[in-house]
Amino acid sequence: MKRLLAALACAAIVVVALVLTTGGDEPESAVPALTVTRMEDDSPYDLTQLASAEKPTLLWFWAPWCSVCNGEAAEIQQLAAETDAFDVVAIGGRDELANAPAFVERHGMTAPTMLFDETMQVWEHYRIPGQPGAILLDTDGVERGRWLGAFDTDLAVEAAQQL
Repeated sequence: MKRLLAALACAAIVVVALVLTTGGDEPESAVPALTVTRMEDDSPYDLTQLASAEKPTLLWFWAPWCSVCNGEAAEIQQLAAETDAFDVVAIGGRDELANAPAFVERHGMTAPTMLFDETMQVWEHYRIPGQPGAILLDTDGVERGRWLGAFDTDLAVEAAQQL
């Protein structure tokens, strides 16, 4: 009986610790207090503004040399230009900033907000292990969808419309 009580006490401690460290069921704002370079004019872009956005935001993570990213770029451009479901913020990385403008020019990337995170701080914050990747944030900056690798833009639009 003592063993059973000791085991139950240990289990209870583990459950309480998990609840306290996960913050319960309510998601927290995942928008980091980081500034990233805008590609169009090298001005700073403060990511915290996504925690009070007018509509959801799709963060699309790309690298200039990535063949899948190069394949998705035209679709991301079209999505950013045509959808009302969310804003698109494209965050480049895994390379030097000097290599990014050729990617943007080659694909005519004018509709998404084009950023480049040479320090990889944003990628690390969102735990993006490779590219491409996409994260859907609600208007409070809370993550509501995640796609790693190639993804279907229709799924992102559908997810945003359900917010």
